[in-house]
Amino acid sequence: MHIKKEIYLKKITPKRDKKIIAKNVLLAFLFGGLICLLGQIIITIFKHNGVDDELSSTYMIGIMILAAGMSSAFGFYDRLGQIGKCGFSIPITGFANSMISSAMEYKPEGIILGIGANVFKLASSVLAMGVFSAIIIAILRYLVSIL
Repeated sequence: MHIKKEIYLKKITPKRDKKIIAKNVLLAFLFGGLICLLGQIIITIFKHNGVDDELSSTYMIGIMILAAGMSSAFGFYDRLGQIGKCGFSIPITGFANSMISSAMEYKPEGIILGIGANVFKLASSVLAMGVFSAIIIAILRYLVSIL
C-alpha cells in the first residue's frame, strides 16, 4: 500500500523547472512594475498640469481601470496576462479585468439578470476579504488607541 502511494504521488506531482519559475517571477515583476510606472507617469502628468495629489491619484485609478476594462473587452488583456503572469492580475487592472470578464460572459442573459447579477462574481471574494480585513484592522487600531 505504501509503495503504491509513493508511485501515485510521483505521477501527480508536477515537475517544477527552476528556470521556468524564475522566468515567470521576473516577468511578473517587470510587467507589474511597468503598470506601476505607467500609473506614476499619469499622476505626474496630472500634477504637472496643476491637479492636486489626491485628485491626481483618483484620476490615475480611473484611467487604469478604464484601460484595463477596454483591453479586456477587446481581448488584449488575456494575451498580455499570458505574458506578464500575475504582474497583470495583482494591480487594480486585474480587478477591472475580472469584472469585465464576468459581465461579458453573462451578457447573453440580459442586462439585469446577466450583467447586473454576475458582474461581481469573480471579484466578490476579493471585496469581501478586503472589507473583512478593514474591519479587523479598524478594531485593532481602536483597541491600541484605548491602551
